[in-house]
Amino acid sequence: MAFNFTSKPKIGTGFNFNKAADPLKDVEYTGDLEKDSAEELTAMQAAYRERAKQEQDRFKNATDSEYWFAVCFKTREHKDAFIKAMNVGHLGDKYIDGHALARVLGIDIESD
Repeated sequence: MAFNFTSKPKIGTGFNFNKAADPLKDVEYTGDLEKDSAEELTAMQAAYRERAKQEQDRFKNATDSEYWFAVCFKTREHKDAFIKAMNVGHLGDKYIDGHALARVLGIDIESD
């Protein structure tokens, strides 16, 4: 992606935060302040635990480096011949989207 130093910055296109569900939406209030407060606390604790788990999963995915591999050839010509023989040149010649390559090769990697 090339930078365009003559264009103006786009305002309002910064961070895109997902709105969290209301953790108190399922609390059934009884009118008893002590019981209602305990129910709210329980609901909030569950929401925090779930959010912590989501963040842990996000962090693992963001920092995992074992999602790629490299294939090497003796020469550029050998690499180009391989890509041509595989009929995947439209995907690129250096960095190839693994999901796109799997689709071209008829490999279902999404069924976990």
